[in-house]
Amino acid sequence: MARETLAGLLWPEIPEEEARHNLRVALHRARSLPWAQAVEVNREQVRFLLVTDVAEFRAALGRGDWEEAVRIHRRPFLMDFPLREAPALEDWASLERQSLLEAWQYAAKRRAQELEEAGEAEEASRLLLEVLRHDLLAEDVLQAYLRAAQMAGQREAALKVYDRFRRELGEGLGLEPARVTQELAQALRQTQPLAAPASPRLTFPLGLLHPPRMVGREEELTALRRARFALVSGEAGVGKTRLLLESFPEALRLRCLEGLENLPWHPILVHLRRHLDKLPDLGPYREDLARLLPEAFPGLAPPPPEPGSSKPRLLEALARSLAPAERLLFDDLQWADENTLELLLYLLERGQPWIGTYRPQEVGPALKRTLEALHAHGVETVVLKPLEADAVHALLADLTGAEEGPPLFSRWLRGKTGGNPFFALEVLKTLFEGGVLREEEGRWRTPLDEVTRDYTELQVPPKVAGVVARRLGRLSPEALRTLQAASTLGEGFSPQVLAPMAGLSEWAVMEGLEEAEQAGIVAGNGFVHDLFRQSIYQGLSQARRQFLHAQAAQSLQGQAPPQVVAEHWFQAGAHGEAAHNWLVAARAYLKSSLPEEAARVLERAYPHAQGLEGPEMAAHLARSYRELGQYAQAQRWIQEALRHPSPRWQADALVEQTWVLLGEGRLEEAAKVLQEAQEIQARLEPEPLEEGSLELALAKLRSNLAFRQGQFTASCQTLEPLAARLRTQGPSLALAGILVSLGSSYDHLGQETQAIATLEEALRVAQKVGARYYLVDGANNLLGCLIRQGRCEEGLAQAKAALALGEYEGTAFLRNNLAVAYLSLGQEKEALALFEANAHGAPDAMLRVLAWARLAELYPHHGLAGAVEHALDQALETALGMDLQAVPVRFFLALLRWGTEAQLRRAVPLLQEGVAETLPPPWREAYLEALAQRGLPPSSP
Repeated sequence: MARETLAGLLWPEIPEEEARHNLRVALHRARSLPWAQAVEVNREQVRFLLVTDVAEFRAALGRGDWEEAVRIHRRPFLMDFPLREAPALEDWASLERQSLLEAWQYAAKRRAQELEEAGEAEEASRLLLEVLRHDLLAEDVLQAYLRAAQMAGQREAALKVYDRFRRELGEGLGLEPARVTQELAQALRQTQPLAAPASPRLTFPLGLLHPPRMVGREEELTALRRARFALVSGEAGVGKTRLLLESFPEALRLRCLEGLENLPWHPILVHLRRHLDKLPDLGPYREDLARLLPEAFPGLAPPPPEPGSSKPRLLEALARSLAPAERLLFDDLQWADENTLELLLYLLERGQPWIGTYRPQEVGPALKRTLEALHAHGVETVVLKPLEADAVHALLADLTGAEEGPPLFSRWLRGKTGGNPFFALEVLKTLFEGGVLREEEGRWRTPLDEVTRDYTELQVPPKVAGVVARRLGRLSPEALRTLQAASTLGEGFSPQVLAPMAGLSEWAVMEGLEEAEQAGIVAGNGFVHDLFRQSIYQGLSQARRQFLHAQAAQSLQGQAPPQVVAEHWFQAGAHGEAAHNWLVAARAYLKSSLPEEAARVLERAYPHAQGLEGPEMAAHLARSYRELGQYAQAQRWIQEALRHPSPRWQADALVEQTWVLLGEGRLEEAAKVLQEAQEIQARLEPEPLEEGSLELALAKLRSNLAFRQGQFTASCQTLEPLAARLRTQGPSLALAGILVSLGSSYDHLGQETQAIATLEEALRVAQKVGARYYLVDGANNLLGCLIRQGRCEEGLAQAKAALALGEYEGTAFLRNNLAVAYLSLGQEKEALALFEANAHGAPDAMLRVLAWARLAELYPHHGLAGAVEHALDQALETALGMDLQAVPVRFFLALLRWGTEAQLRRAVPLLQEGVAETLPPPWREAYLEALAQRGLPPSSP
């Protein structure tokens, strides 16, 4: 307190200077007193640092401890304390006394309610009677007293108090008691049981569930509404979701959920499953979605997918499925799976508008890479910060319906919550539910309003989780058990699923959900905010979490995707069950030609595999990585599968190893591994000849190896009996593939008529079964055949149409042949573009070498002579890792004609004796001529 103020209170009748002198003397004399150690003095102020019962009373009010507040306030403030000689101090004490007394009356009424609910009616009536002694005309207190007194057997005493109240009300105000009060007194006189009091459960204003408007976000709203694509970053509870919904109320919101980060496209598939009847026409991409979401198209049996093209086609199918929404809102991207993040980039390239939110403190590696890519494409981030003080002030004005919010309380709320809107609203709900904050005559009030300086006495947990936990503590045990079960599911919960998890009847679960909805914790089949779910889940013991996850897995088995069930088994500690369900999911991904998704699932599952599921997982991992072109990873899992004593999966692993070796151009090693696989297959039980069977896989490998070695007759001898057997079974994917390979072998044997007829048959079969992969492969082989006959124009249109179908395993070969056709027609620019695409993106080493060699030939014709050396460097780098037989002769010719001396020295391992003998006659002559032009002997450089 300022010195002059204190002096004026103590000596109001004398001049200020003399009063200040008296104060200095009094302070000096007080130093010798024991209690004076709590006095702090400086030149301007005096402070008495003393723990007082008033401070403790305010603190009890602030934390809603009504019992403690009533205990502390034993008598009115400074009652009978002599202040007659200091009238100003007496006036202050009188006002303070009345404010504290009103606060005590409120605390006493709340404590009486607690006592009555606890069955201590006698103590409740005593306390209420004490309140009435200070304010007899408080009719609400009288009503509570009459009920408590009747329950305590104090009928006569209660009627005397009522008669006194009725008399003073009539004499003083000319009024009659309220009808409810009269009915209570009448019931007491007639010794009738009193009706239960209408004391509804303490709640809060509905505006706290959804404030009428957003405050302090005008700039962010404007920025989002102008953007086609944007990211919103901010801490949990800062208002990201509300900002999205306020900006685009009609947009489609897709929620990513914690714990389901490993489920491909989870938020999208959840939405599509809920709205199967509203799917748009997907055109040629209907079958692609059907493989991932078969329930969307009952009765549709899509043809097997084509390796290499399934992923991009599926992304297009998903994008088209979401196209009816004017805008997509991806919420909580910090929990998005990698496939959903990949779809974000795809939608960006497609021009399909979206907004995404994320918490910057929880960004993982996948989201970090995606954010970098999005920023590189110009997508901006709107950073949402906590509300400033004026925004909190405006928020409270909106909530209370006043022109301005309460300044002191607004400042306290901003300081306590850091301006986090969710935290602020939860604090307000907690204060309402605890009775500390109440609504009276349209105004918000606390028992501290008249006795506080800054509301620091109000006590709430320092973090939002603590506030949420305090609110949850007011729910019934059944509602809390229901929410604990729901927290393990995240969203999409129903009474049917939750009942066995919570050990309650469906009816009890429904009532629990209704109670939670009234409390603003859940809405529909999900939590209002994920912070509620997190707080509940984190409050569970490890044993209870595992129990609830096991119950969830059992309830969802057969109803939810196997990967969802697997996640619950894993969290339950049943890792073997989890691994089995992951394996089921991986099989489905491989069947849909989604090797990347299969690999992610299997990597998690393999350490927990049981029995024969281990070698199967290893073989599937080898296949997944081989199809992804990650040969080193594929080799690792091939060796792992071979380690298991399971002939069936050892054979599958050897098949994958053969494909890897062929892709790397290591033909001799491939032949040895293939032979080993065939020996194992001979010892196994026979199986039907169909796509995916081991017999067919080995036959394709034998044919492919023979073809790459130039043994076209051997290739035909392998394929012809297979084609005959498959024709008897009708059109199939397997038949289309065999016919394509057989036609190509006929072509290389010079049997053009038979080659064209076989390839045309292959295209008809592929068209019937919807095998786009083999449409590409067949069109490629047919074009190659026509090129060799000088009739490339006849196959040009069909080849271009096949190239437009998308990226398939045979697309790079088709691109090469189409480029050759363009060259033969004099269209070098078109050829150049196709060769460059293959040089940079063809998965096959031979095609990359061939493309770079072709580019070395073409660059000088288009003013790019300086790029020739680079092209040959790239070709040489790849060729040095290949078997000699797999290196295309065109590379040797290009290297000898345009290579530098340094490049020729690097090529010594390739340009060796015996190269010429491996070449067909026309190529042999060209090769020897090129050697001679460089002044090199035929045997070596």
